[in-house]
Amino acid sequence: MTLKMSLRNNLPVFLFLFGLVVLFFDCTLIASQAAVLSETKGIGEVRIARLAKGVNIPGWFWLNRGSVGELEERYPDSDFELIVELGLTHVRVPIDMTNVYDKNQADLLNETNMPCLDRGIRKILSHQLAIIIDLHSISQREGGSNYSGSLGRDETFTETFCRFWTSFARHLSQFDPNWVILEPMNEPVLSGKEENWPPVQKKVIAAIRKGAPNHSILATGARWSNLDTLLELDPLNDRDIIYNFHFYEPHIFTHQGASWSSDWVKSLRSIPYPSSPEAVGGLIEKYSDERITRNIRHYGVQRWNYEKIEGRMKEASDWAKRHGVNIICDEWGTYKRYCPPEYRVAWLRDVRKSCEKLDIGWCMWTFDGSFGIVDREDGRAVVDKAVAEALGLKIESFRL
Repeated sequence: MTLKMSLRNNLPVFLFLFGLVVLFFDCTLIASQAAVLSETKGIGEVRIARLAKGVNIPGWFWLNRGSVGELEERYPDSDFELIVELGLTHVRVPIDMTNVYDKNQADLLNETNMPCLDRGIRKILSHQLAIIIDLHSISQREGGSNYSGSLGRDETFTETFCRFWTSFARHLSQFDPNWVILEPMNEPVLSGKEENWPPVQKKVIAAIRKGAPNHSILATGARWSNLDTLLELDPLNDRDIIYNFHFYEPHIFTHQGASWSSDWVKSLRSIPYPSSPEAVGGLIEKYSDERITRNIRHYGVQRWNYEKIEGRMKEASDWAKRHGVNIICDEWGTYKRYCPPEYRVAWLRDVRKSCEKLDIGWCMWTFDGSFGIVDREDGRAVVDKAVAEALGLKIESFRL
């Protein structure tokens, strides 16, 4: 009798406590479902975090000499151990289409090279590094810097390209979408026909979605993925798109002396950074070519420095915020052969700091070679300490 009276008197309390328990489990379930939704139907924070800072690794499936070999032949395990130790979070793997395409196969994929690519991807993932799979060029054999070839110009090839990407994406869908990102076309050019690129890109991404519905995809602008063409884009109706641009500004500085650049740029040496009329004054008299002297003088007047670079990055950041999308800069760097190290380090530091200030993930061009973070000594990667410091990387934990 006493127990019944106690239950009756405290019934409101029991009901209240029961309601709290039900509410707790409902909230837990909703939070769990929301987390799954964010990872499968949109870009989760985990994916974005893994794109915070990275480095490009060309020379394996792009600009390879001869037939494609195993990843370890170009980048041994010690390279990836170093990349991780430096604090980098991802790598970008450039791929030439001719290395993975075979028109004679029903799925248009090269049955010899695809297993090699898969093994390399698994190797990189074993080091807990995210990967951007970058379709870097249509055909490196043709040379030049028209990486997109006839894409967007030749309707038949564009259709073939879309069918190829559906198969390629379906093949790559075996890898965890939280670790592997797809980049349909590096630096599309379409000179004089730039307006063709947005609808072509939309079509290519739709083709990729057929094969890889849950992977994040990078979208970019024409004219070599420059910032201005990104700002002209209208975002696609796809929540799992990350927008990407490349940054080599000012070109007169980042590509000085580069043999593949414009004729007037090939002869440039010791272009300073930051720039000012005073900084370039002594250079002008060293050149007789009027076009070169005019461009050097203009570079000085522009006064490229941290504030100017941050201003450019802020344009990208403001565009992304306005549209509610994520952005990264997955190519940027300086050709180092003719650039004095102190100028190169200053530019790298300013770009990196401005990206990080504005929450723009970055991927530097490249790990080694003429734009590299490291030099090679008897095949061993030796970190350029000044460059690593400019990039804000971890250099205290190992001996350089």
